[in-house]
Amino acid sequence: MYGLSELMESGKNGGGRTMRYTSKTTGSIFTVRKMSVAMAAVLLGAVCLLPKGGNAQVTGQCVNCHTMHNSQGGASMSATSTVYRSLTKGDCVGCHTGAATDLTDNNIPKVNHTAAPAATLAGGSFFWAQTVDAKGHNVKGVSGVDGVLGNTPPGGAALGSQLTCAGTTGCHGDRAQGDEYAALSGSHHAPPQNSGGVAGAVDGSNLVNSYRFLNGTKGIEAADWEKTVSAAAHNQYYGVARTTDAAVAQTISALCGQCHGAFHASSAAHAANDVGISYSNNMTSPWVRHPTDFDMFTVKAKEYGDYGGSGVNAYVPQAPVASNSIAAVKSTVLQIAGDAIVTCISCHRAHGSDQADLLRWDYTAMNAHASAGGNVGCFACHTTKDT
Repeated sequence: MYGLSELMESGKNGGGRTMRYTSKTTGSIFTVRKMSVAMAAVLLGAVCLLPKGGNAQVTGQCVNCHTMHNSQGGASMSATSTVYRSLTKGDCVGCHTGAATDLTDNNIPKVNHTAAPAATLAGGSFFWAQTVDAKGHNVKGVSGVDGVLGNTPPGGAALGSQLTCAGTTGCHGDRAQGDEYAALSGSHHAPPQNSGGVAGAVDGSNLVNSYRFLNGTKGIEAADWEKTVSAAAHNQYYGVARTTDAAVAQTISALCGQCHGAFHASSAAHAANDVGISYSNNMTSPWVRHPTDFDMFTVKAKEYGDYGGSGVNAYVPQAPVASNSIAAVKSTVLQIAGDAIVTCISCHRAHGSDQADLLRWDYTAMNAHASAGGNVGCFACHTTKDT
C-alpha cells in the first residue's frame, strides 16, 4: 500500500457537505483534500450525468464540469480559487467523492467518502486509506505517502513520485502521459464501446475501449459499477490461464502486476532470488505466492470444484473470478476451461476496503476447520477447509 495521512474533520462549509481536513500530526490543512470534497458538493445538484451502460460518456451541460475563466459574478467557479487543468472545476478525487450513502450520486461512481460507507462499489473506497496506511492505495489528493513503504509498492520498484489517479504514476489513463488530465483526455466523452456487440464490453484496443479506462485491459463493465451485484449482474473480469510464470497482457491481474510485479510474474521480480509465484515457473504447485491468472477448472476435481456451491457453481461476487471470454457475463462458472480464473481482485479491492491490505474480508477470521461454514472469504475457493 502507499501511504495515508491521518486526517480529521475540522469544519464544515456552506450546507455541511464541504469539509476541511487537518493533519492530526502537523496541524496543516490539506487544501487538495478540501478542494476535492468541496468539489463533490458543488457538483451534487447538477453534475455531469453518465449513461447507464458501457463506458462513462458524460452528458449534460458543459458548465456542470467546466469553467472558461474560473470566474462568475466576482466569485470563483470552483470550490476554491484554485484553477484546474482542462478548464475543469475540480480534480478526479473531487468528482468521485461523496457522503457515506453516496455510491453513484447522479450516476457518477463514488470511490472516496467523507464517512465510512456501509457498502461500496466494486473497487471499494479510499475512505479507510485516509487514516490507515494498509487499507487502501495511497493516492495523492486522498492521503499522504505511506509511512513505512514510501512510494515503493509491495512486490515492485519505487515510483518516481506518489501514486495518482491517472498518468505515469497512476492506474487509469495513458501512462505515457505525465499529466493526469492529459492521460485521460477525451475518455469521458467517448461513446459506449460495446465491443463485439456485447453491452458494456471493452476489448482494450485503446484507452476509451479499455476496462474502466485502465489502458489495454479487457472486460465487461457493470452499468452501475456493482452498486447492485449478484451472480447474474456483475463486472466480468478478463483473465488468462497462464502455463508459465510470465506476465500476460490485457488481464486485470496484469494491470496490478505493472506495479506489484513480483506478486504476478517472475519476469517482473525485483530481486535476483525472487521466483515470482510458482517455484518451478510452470504455474503449478508448490506455490511461493498465491497464484493469479490460474484457472480453477483445471483442478475442478478437487475442493475448488465446489466454488459457488456443489453442483451449482454460481459466480460468487464476494470472491470474483475472471473469464478468458468477454462475450457474456458469467452467472455460473466451472462449466468450461477458462471460466473460473483467479485474479488479484478475487481477494482484494482495487481502491481500498475496511480490511488490511485492501482485502474483501477479514483475513484474521479465516480459521481452518473451525468456522461456521458457508464457504465465505478464503473458503469460497478452499471449500473443504472451513468446517
